[in-house]
Amino acid sequence: MNHILNRAATALLCAAITGIAAGCGSGSTEAGAKSSASPTKAKHPFDTMTPEQIDTQAREAVRNATSMRLTGKGSSDGRQVEVDLAMDIRGSCNGTLGISGRTMRIVKKGSLVHVKAGEDFWRATFSRGMAAEQAEEMVALFKGRWIKPPRGVSKTLGRMCDGLDDLIDALGPVSDGGSTREADATVGGRPVAVLAERDTTETTTLYIAKEGKPYLLRGTVAGGDEPVDLTFTDHNKPVDTTPPSPDQVLDPTTLR
Repeated sequence: MNHILNRAATALLCAAITGIAAGCGSGSTEAGAKSSASPTKAKHPFDTMTPEQIDTQAREAVRNATSMRLTGKGSSDGRQVEVDLAMDIRGSCNGTLGISGRTMRIVKKGSLVHVKAGEDFWRATFSRGMAAEQAEEMVALFKGRWIKPPRGVSKTLGRMCDGLDDLIDALGPVSDGGSTREADATVGGRPVAVLAERDTTETTTLYIAKEGKPYLLRGTVAGGDEPVDLTFTDHNKPVDTTPPSPDQVLDPTTLR
């Protein structure tokens, strides 16, 4: 099951960074000992399942989800990344992505992409390829405005919104017996079963809903060089992909 979390984090964090700079990697796992479920007052179907069987149910729920919202943070390639992004299996999305303190808002519907960012974001972008004076002119023009990027840039930025589709398509085999069932907990007031998987450097912990469909509600990776803490909400909720009104949009291709 840790593959689900690692894939989600990797797809989103790498895509976010790729839209601005470079890429990142993911960790590995090794088998450990199983543990039985903690006793509860009321019997729950999970209590008669192995961690791998709970894992399988959560995977199936993810595969059948049409949309979800991911909120959280992580570290990748030495940079801090924060995400609050609602996305669906069609590759549409609405939300924000922050890298090392620079935040960008993105709305994508089909192939149509609009982005909006602050002064720090655009200064970091333009300073890599322009003289200082020209870069500042572009920062003044772009900051706080919705931008319709050229086709190639839109395609690159739009990859941020493919995380859910990539996640569903890339689900690997059920974990190899290394997961353990920990004490139950709550996420957002909802009871969850807790699975943990450990290797020599990292512990991946997954929080799976015990009420309704067994969706993954939270996942963390602790230890190692790339910690992750993601919360998953709004399963199957339609994503608002309404583009900004044309009078709020700057098309850079019209600039000299």
